[in-house]
Amino acid sequence: MNRTGIGICVRDDDGAFVLAKTLSFKVVHSINVGEALGLYYAFEWLSDMQLDHVNFGTDSKTTHDAFHSRKVDNFEFGQIISACQSLFSTHFTNSRVEFIRRQTNEVAHALAGEATLLDSPVTYFNPPRLLTISFLMKFYSHFLLKKKGSNM
Repeated sequence: MNRTGIGICVRDDDGAFVLAKTLSFKVVHSINVGEALGLYYAFEWLSDMQLDHVNFGTDSKTTHDAFHSRKVDNFEFGQIISACQSLFSTHFTNSRVEFIRRQTNEVAHALAGEATLLDSPVTYFNPPRLLTISFLMKFYSHFLLKKKGSNM
């Protein structure tokens, strides 16, 4: 599969699923470029919906640090970050971009993996089945590990 997948997940203040979107490109980008593109398309999607007061999260420290930096980078990654900064400052007045742990962002990574199998963007208004299965598998494996570690 020579594709780059992007997964975007919107959650409410309590962390509950609100919306999700997948995008894919028929070209393989570096991880840094893929993460920067994910941030850009999240900004674009939510600005199209005229949302504000949004806390954006990325588990890419490189993307987070570059977004908050004033350094000029004329390569592909830097140009995408510059476009992110421009889009963000134009459309999001009461929002921020935060660095989050990868475990917190697993839904977006699962969606990005699914996106590589799709030819066109998909918007999810309900949690995708793959997320339900992923959650159940993690819960079950956690339960088994806990049970195995207990003296039952």
